[in-house]
Amino acid sequence: MTSLPSTSRRSISDVAFIGLGAMGYPMAANLKKESPNSKVLVWNRTATKAQQHASEFGTNAVSSLEELKCCSLVFLCLPTSTEVESICSRLGPILDPGSIVADCTSGDPHVTRRIASSLAECHTIHMVDCPVSGGPAGAMSGQLTAMIGGSDTAVRAVEPYLKHMAQKRMVRVGAIGAGHAVKAVNNALNTAHLAVATEGLLALAKFGVCPEVALEAINGSSGRSLQTEERLPKEVLSRKFNYGFALGLMLKDVTIAVDSVCSDTITHQSINHVPKFFPLVKDLLQKAVDLESAGADYTAVVRPLETESGMELRAGKSTGKDGNLK
Repeated sequence: MTSLPSTSRRSISDVAFIGLGAMGYPMAANLKKESPNSKVLVWNRTATKAQQHASEFGTNAVSSLEELKCCSLVFLCLPTSTEVESICSRLGPILDPGSIVADCTSGDPHVTRRIASSLAECHTIHMVDCPVSGGPAGAMSGQLTAMIGGSDTAVRAVEPYLKHMAQKRMVRVGAIGAGHAVKAVNNALNTAHLAVATEGLLALAKFGVCPEVALEAINGSSGRSLQTEERLPKEVLSRKFNYGFALGLMLKDVTIAVDSVCSDTITHQSINHVPKFFPLVKDLLQKAVDLESAGADYTAVVRPLETESGMELRAGKSTGKDGNLK
């Protein structure tokens, strides 16, 4: 890969944020709030969203990517690597050599490496992948965890700005693409924990144990997890299903874990290392998307399990399809 100019010798002035969705909107707000001396330019596919952000948080809305030429650091937070690749192909000729693109998208690590290589070789631009975890609530409070991949030089330049959005934790996990690989596996584990806990609660409900009582015991024991402590009581038992992350996006992330991250294991090691559990999680998510919709909340991944059991997990009781207590 082409050697890049040291960003440590180049001060970062104006910063941009592209992608003002459920995560990006509050992240860009925190970036501006914690960087009052920096101009933060925002761009969104829907221009009115950028204008609204500027009015609300004092950022600077731009209507074209060409207006980002003054920026030496550009954050991205987009739905998939497809959008990232498209945007980066347009940013490459615009940004000055030595600039940095920091991608907070939950992306495909192989695509990320391809984009980074193209930016470096064609435009002498650095890339860092820094996906975040913590959901919309964490994005609003700034309490996100960032998983960072990239060269030490580029990462050091990005961290002072990223920390304003990821105040909970920033972890350097390796070279470019490593952040996206870790995020994909994290989300597969997230869904797996939720699904396994749901299966257990449904079994206990049929045995006559109230889900809330079961969770009280489990959450004081070794079987507890974020899913038993937070997602199940707040989103599933309440029947709210409103955590704020779409089923379709979770399916995308788990598909990356299965088809991209784990495919490296298959390619470079014995066939005995073919993943066993993650494909089951992927299949369950697909069933949930088919049953609900891609836009439904990811916590609705429990619905196929409930449907197959003939029961619904509810606060205070679990009911069968006939509405009777089970």
